[in-house]
Amino acid sequence: MLDAGHYGKQNRSPVVPEYWESEMTWKLQNYLKAELEAYGFDVGTTRTDQTKDLAVVSRGRKAKGYDLFISLHSNACGTESVDRVVGIYLVPDDRTNADEKSKEVAELLAKGVAGVMPVKGGYQCYCRYDTGDREGNGKADDNYYGVLHGARSVNVPGVIIEHSFHTNTAAARWLLSDDNLKRLAKREAEILAEYYGLKKSDIPGDVDGDGVVDSYDALLVKKAALGTIVLNDVQKKRADINGDSDIDSLDFLYIKRKILKS
Repeated sequence: MLDAGHYGKQNRSPVVPEYWESEMTWKLQNYLKAELEAYGFDVGTTRTDQTKDLAVVSRGRKAKGYDLFISLHSNACGTESVDRVVGIYLVPDDRTNADEKSKEVAELLAKGVAGVMPVKGGYQCYCRYDTGDREGNGKADDNYYGVLHGARSVNVPGVIIEHSFHTNTAAARWLLSDDNLKRLAKREAEILAEYYGLKKSDIPGDVDGDGVVDSYDALLVKKAALGTIVLNDVQKKRADINGDSDIDSLDFLYIKRKILKS
């Protein structure tokens, strides 16, 4: 479950006026969604309209049923020179292993993002406790950040990734580039695919194994269904979308729908 931090026009950079955190995260969310889907991930987003708001805890709870919640952001502070990637993970919790997974993913993503962005301060990872008792169990053992509290409430590992600080001129200008955001999305998807053990060659419908499902894959399935070509065993596995051990029109229609959707 991907969460674009903020909505509309929010969190403008004080040093690069054309930069808005809310606009950057929406673009990055969409690029990352496409990259993850290329690996076969089933990806949801907390909002479908960039102009609409949703309470932070509710956004975290949108992750119910998913393996991971990621909230995309850039940070801000009062010192212009601060330039580092930040990964924030769930507070320790003996009742679940979601916190361990959250920490693992946060550290992997923060390190990976710092390897793409030309940040001067590297990266840091941490968790933060709320000062109150959000769960009402008499203990101050809850997550400070609302999105992480929401994700934890549905027992899903949650992570916040701060793509440096938009109060830093170089970072804000770098994040204004769509090409740079695409580079980030590609690297973040690679990290998550490796963590979950997925490869682009595993994508259902990617008959030729080039990492994308396209019209050529549809053509191969159509010819296989008509009996004009014979697929090898690996290609058959990729082409048999519904798993009925037969390459037929149903498989072809699935691929056509996937192409149109993308």
